[in-house]
Amino acid sequence: MNHSTLFLDESGKSSLAEKQNEPFVLTGVILDENEITPVEGFFNYIKRKYSIETSRPFHSYDIFENPTSKLSTIKSKSLIETLSDFISIIPIKIYIISIDKSLFKLALGVKNNNDFKGSTERKEMRDYPYRIMSSFIFKWFANYLKKTENIGQIIVRLKACGDYQLLKSLNLAKDLKGPLPKQTAKLIRDRCTAICFAEKNFLSGGLEITDLISYTSFFHARSAMSTMHGIKLNLCWAQIKKRLPAKALDELDEAQIKRFFKVGQDGVHKYLKST
Repeated sequence: MNHSTLFLDESGKSSLAEKQNEPFVLTGVILDENEITPVEGFFNYIKRKYSIETSRPFHSYDIFENPTSKLSTIKSKSLIETLSDFISIIPIKIYIISIDKSLFKLALGVKNNNDFKGSTERKEMRDYPYRIMSSFIFKWFANYLKKTENIGQIIVRLKACGDYQLLKSLNLAKDLKGPLPKQTAKLIRDRCTAICFAEKNFLSGGLEITDLISYTSFFHARSAMSTMHGIKLNLCWAQIKKRLPAKALDELDEAQIKRFFKVGQDGVHKYLKST
């Protein structure tokens, strides 16, 4: 039986109590086992071509924005052109999901950040975006595994508290009595058999590519692509967009959020009703 890997990366702050005027983006990239080595080898070739250290992970922020490490505008522009071509031809599957935090809070019945104070349950509501978004990506991955009859593993870049949230989200997605349909939960349980948390310096071409895709998509989600006009980051977005299932980010709406978290007709999540 063949294997497929889901690489996960996030951009922005997942907490509903932080950066409230910015979206949060979660990106999933699938690579089949027989494609990982050639794709990662091609990516390493690009790093060498642009004198980017191959023994260290490619972090888009450091390459394009960090004042102490970013490439020149001319070199960055050339790199973006090369990476755009790279994205257009490599055999990856991409799914990107984003949320508007103001809409998300409205769907839960949250009036202000004080609603996140008090009980443990209320505090955990701050991380609800990660919970639903990762569940949707797990569902997408499991459907792909069913279609290909493959077994899957998940690799994610470890971030502060991210391991706890991801494990909780995965367990919730596998729960036959959880928020996802029973058939979907069983599929995730049967097909997603391993998970790996990668430290910041862990070398993985799959994660590096996912970082680039998530980084680029975040600029699109923020309507800030024009700020990167000098290096033509929009070229990367144009190729990413073509690979998305609906040719666009999946932006969660109020109805999806309410349904997932079982918010009733009164428009208030159950934990906000407790004193």
